[in-house]
Amino acid sequence: MKKRTAYTVDTIFVLVLFAVFAITVLFVLMSGAGVYKDTQSVMTERYQERTCLSYITAKVNHYDEAGKVYVVDVNGVQALAVDEEMGGTTYTTYIYCTDGSVKEIMVEKAASFELDDGLDIIAAKKLKFETKDNLLKVICTGETGKTAFVTLHVASGIGGGEIED
Repeated sequence: MKKRTAYTVDTIFVLVLFAVFAITVLFVLMSGAGVYKDTQSVMTERYQERTCLSYITAKVNHYDEAGKVYVVDVNGVQALAVDEEMGGTTYTTYIYCTDGSVKEIMVEKAASFELDDGLDIIAAKKLKFETKDNLLKVICTGETGKTAFVTLHVASGIGGGEIED
């Protein structure tokens, strides 16, 4: 009989140890899932602003030549304008925000266009440009109301509003 009791105690000890291990693994998995959910939420929330700023940064870097990057007012909406010459004709690409979306349109320089004609790039509430010397500050407010900005050095003489200190 003693032999059977020792065997039962060993079995119970192993089962209890396994149960403690399983519960610990379950808690680790649950906390990891919570961290993943929080991280995913923040990334989704900031996606619009970061994508908008990255897109504009790439455009400015591509066209960063004297006189080709500037800020203008188009029908009461602030826009970033970049000039490009193709086949002897100068075209201007305008990037602006209207109707809850950052838009882009390319037209012949000085040609008129409607703001609604632009191609939607990404959803956003507001896009603002400020300049000071050769610095261009781009401020984007996403649909969630979060705001992000980037300050770029532009070789061209840019015009527009001043950067707030």
